[in-house]
Amino acid sequence: MDVNKEMGTAAAFAQVVWVAAGLFLYSTTPGATLFSGSAALFILGGMFASALLFGMGFYGLRRLAPQTVSVPAGVSTQRATRTNASFVWLLPLAEAVMIFIAADWTFQRLETARVGLPIEYARDRDSFNAATAAFANANRLEEQAKPKREAGQSDPELETRVVEVIEGGLEQARSVSDSFLAYLDPELPERYRTQMVRGYELLVQGRRTGDLTMQTAGNDLVREFYEAFLPTHIDAIVNKLGERPQ
Repeated sequence: MDVNKEMGTAAAFAQVVWVAAGLFLYSTTPGATLFSGSAALFILGGMFASALLFGMGFYGLRRLAPQTVSVPAGVSTQRATRTNASFVWLLPLAEAVMIFIAADWTFQRLETARVGLPIEYARDRDSFNAATAAFANANRLEEQAKPKREAGQSDPELETRVVEVIEGGLEQARSVSDSFLAYLDPELPERYRTQMVRGYELLVQGRRTGDLTMQTAGNDLVREFYEAFLPTHIDAIVNKLGERPQ
């Protein structure tokens, strides 16, 4: 067989495996997208590198295989030939495994650089940001409703809107994983669940039922999170998150 053709086949095999690994990683990892500069770099750069490193490397091993596989004395020539053949056929499998490992390593680093944190936390960050933004919006609406409440009046539409916004924030907050919260700050999972989330849950329940005691308990928990916990931990969270919570 023509040597150039063999080398071309070896390079093409490595490239196909690299692209297949990339398609798998980008299609199964939350927060990753093929429509990005990092994906283009991964595919194009990886095709070149995989052909050079793995394609040519394993091509050389296949060429050397008949000379490097040792056969014990007394083993028949037919058996030795089968041994060599098995070794040669196992090389593509080993090559594919190594390419996937290299592709995953490259993928993790490129996508982490793109999103600013480990790629597996990209969706968690989106939910975390959406929740804190919703709660901040609810707090602003509370300030708008406060004057009428203090005057003994009520704006039903505004009050309903406050509850709806909080419920939207709670839906996002519940979808944030504890592992992501722990990545931001080791103490955050417990504080986030038992103070902020639980506080807003009590607040909503109290609003729905007209239970002032429950509303007060909810407000106290939320205030404890924002005033007692967050100020001393905000810098660590910002460093990991990349942006300041609302």
